[in-house]
Amino acid sequence: MNQLVEFFSRLLDTSDWPPRWHCGKWSSFHGWLYIISDLLVWSAYFAIPLIIIRFITKKHDARFIRLYFLFAAFILACGATHFFDAVTFWFPVYRVNALVRAITGIISWITVFYLIKVLPLAFSLRSSRELEEEVEQRKKAEDKFRNFLERAPDSIIVVSEDGIIQLVNAQTVKMFGYNREEMVGNRIELLMPQRYGKMHPFRRFRLFDTGQSVQVAENYELFAVRKDGREFPVEMSLSPMETDEGLMLTASIRDVSEKKQLEKVIRDTNITLERKVRQRTEELERKNKELEQFAYVASHDMQEPLRTTSSFVDLLRKQYKGKLDENADKYLDYIVQSSDRMKILIRDLLEYSRLGREKEKRRVDCNSIVEQVRADLNKVIKESQAEVRAGELPLLDAFPTELKLLFQNLVSNSIKFRRPGVPPVVEINAIRDNGCWEFSFSDNGIGIEPQYLDRIFVIFQRLHNRTDYEGSGIGLAHCKKIVELHEGRIWVKSEPGVGSTFFFTISEMQ
Repeated sequence: MNQLVEFFSRLLDTSDWPPRWHCGKWSSFHGWLYIISDLLVWSAYFAIPLIIIRFITKKHDARFIRLYFLFAAFILACGATHFFDAVTFWFPVYRVNALVRAITGIISWITVFYLIKVLPLAFSLRSSRELEEEVEQRKKAEDKFRNFLERAPDSIIVVSEDGIIQLVNAQTVKMFGYNREEMVGNRIELLMPQRYGKMHPFRRFRLFDTGQSVQVAENYELFAVRKDGREFPVEMSLSPMETDEGLMLTASIRDVSEKKQLEKVIRDTNITLERKVRQRTEELERKNKELEQFAYVASHDMQEPLRTTSSFVDLLRKQYKGKLDENADKYLDYIVQSSDRMKILIRDLLEYSRLGREKEKRRVDCNSIVEQVRADLNKVIKESQAEVRAGELPLLDAFPTELKLLFQNLVSNSIKFRRPGVPPVVEINAIRDNGCWEFSFSDNGIGIEPQYLDRIFVIFQRLHNRTDYEGSGIGLAHCKKIVELHEGRIWVKSEPGVGSTFFFTISEMQ
């Protein structure tokens, strides 16, 4: 400790040693060579740190700044040792020289330790060749991106965070009428109608409101304005894009003028068609009502003269049967038979015209309707030894009278058109399908030829002679009208000699 104190107290003391010129036998050449060499090394060591510090002050983004300063300090310290070696030829300041060497050693090892620390990071840096390859790849990617933009069918505009247009493609130039120089660097409001003001879509999506998240919009409909001031409708999709220069917004704009014109034509056409359809529907409804009213009035008014005719024919038959010749009796029988058929036709026509006049729907249990039909047709069922089976049927909102008539007509038809010697079997089922109940009435009767399947639901259409099967040919027309009254449809599948299945639907949502 005493030696340390003595060392620093006599740091500049030169009395303990003679100058180096007097130590040994220095020749002038040898001595000055030593001195000049040390001074050259010292001056070079002094210049190098100045160059490094100059570089650092110019290169603000240089990496490993601390390492540069350590190298500068290390080189300066090394240069100082050479400087004091030259000075000792005249001034033997060996204590100062020793102190400078100690400081040089400490700085040297600090530099070594720091170099060991940063060396792995330095080795991880890409080489100049790798950087050149990356630059080349980025250049190719940028070229591809620009080619993509130029070939895009839509207008593509890239806008910076402060609303300045950064990039446009060829379609933008064509669409808006500006050249690139007029758009790039200008604000996006250039392409928007002035009436939007600060509420143009870019601000609506909060790109320029700092601290707010950016929303993405697709097919946003608005108007744009061309260089000549004309407005036109466009569809625009917006999406944010993070770049080295900050947040950007990419806008894809499509001119939809033709689309809007086509939509207007279609809309006007639809309105015209709807108006015509409504007029035709109203006209058809009016004519249908007139026909129904005519059928009702005609059938109702025809009953009275037919009743009178039938009454007089019955009187003639009772009083003069057997008193006239054989031909007269035969003619009277023909008149009676024709009158009876006319009664049936008028009755069926009157019932057909009355279908749908009851407009109030009620909750109807189809199982109960089947039981009522069985009771009403009990005599016919027993005479024909028929069997009417039914599965579990639903509850429906329907017109009770019409629905019962529908079931009764289908069951009675299945019994009527039976095969000789074969007891008729009728099976009734229902399944739910797409919001509808689909009913099926299957029988083992005579079946229907394929060419007649479309005719059987037409009023007064008969497929058989009256001598074979009685009827007016209006029963299935009744069925069709009742099903359509319930907003459903009816059809049949049949195989001659095997049987038929009648299907109809009734909607659950009525």
